[in-house]
Amino acid sequence: MNNKLNEEDIVTLSKNPNAVNKSVTAQKVSALYKSGQISSQALNLAEDIFRILVKDIEIKVREALSESLKTCKNLPSDIVKELINDVDSVSMPFIKYYADLSQEDIISIIDSQNLNKQKAVAMRNGLAENISHYIAENCSEDVVGVLVSNEAAHIKENTYNVIVDRFPKSETIKKNMVYRSELPVAIIEKIVHTLSDELLRHLVLTHNLPNDIACDIVEQVKEKTTLKISEEYSSDKKIEELIHELYTSNRLTASLVVRAICMGDLKFFEYALVYLSNTPILEVRKILFNNSMDFMVRNLLRKAYIPKSMFPAVFSALKVIKDIRFDYKKNDSKSFAHKVIERILSYGSAGEDLSEDDVNYLISKIC
Repeated sequence: MNNKLNEEDIVTLSKNPNAVNKSVTAQKVSALYKSGQISSQALNLAEDIFRILVKDIEIKVREALSESLKTCKNLPSDIVKELINDVDSVSMPFIKYYADLSQEDIISIIDSQNLNKQKAVAMRNGLAENISHYIAENCSEDVVGVLVSNEAAHIKENTYNVIVDRFPKSETIKKNMVYRSELPVAIIEKIVHTLSDELLRHLVLTHNLPNDIACDIVEQVKEKTTLKISEEYSSDKKIEELIHELYTSNRLTASLVVRAICMGDLKFFEYALVYLSNTPILEVRKILFNNSMDFMVRNLLRKAYIPKSMFPAVFSALKVIKDIRFDYKKNDSKSFAHKVIERILSYGSAGEDLSEDDVNYLISKIC
């Protein structure tokens, strides 16, 4: 197709002003407009043609015009507004690619609550930090997910904090964060204990993490894998064999043991205490479930070298087990962990010796 508008095009259009001919005209006038090789008189004429075409009854004509104008510069504001206020198929390409949208235009699009147009804004190249922040504060999870997946969007740490706080359970947003080429270390620390094993592995492989965070992630994945193995075992003998293997290889850590009880894996926890404290299994069980002998539980945990900072998590888990008569093999461990977290939060709010940092630390070991 000849991209230059000529007299033949005008004749054709006047004789047969159908959608195809008008679309071709839109493309050729747009090409001439952005070429820079146009007189001021022709420029004004082209803009008048655009004003006619943005109101054309045929959507295909307006779609063709939008596609043609999205790479132009310095379009008159009335034409810009017509395009961004049109139906989605017309407006979205223009919103996504037109570089000269004003901040006022962008904010008005976000405030319109049109999901597709908001997504088009979130896809824009080089999206400014303040616009990213405005999206994070005001848009839905779907739109914020698109924003986070846009590598060309400028997102500051404070904006990431807003996103994490607004959508703490969104797996899509977490994945999009982890798959960004760069992510602030403070944000990684904030979300690391809520990530799936797959995302944790990606985080370690693709991000330049501080050694302590990388080691913590690797340890967390190992612990989760170990406890998944424990889930497959129903007999005490199998559990004890697993504990023995972990103990002899120095992998029966306090963190793993506390994570187990907080996920409801009581047998793993009991046999771990047997090995770590050198206490017979029957005595361990008698101590753990004697309601009037909490001091003996504390002594048992000390003998097993469980840090005092982890005691509230253990007591919270034991309390949940007693309250709901939890059967690990018949119940959802995630649901159980959630109940333990609720218990820990109430433990801290009851004025007992548990700081906010302690609470956050314990919850991180459960998730």
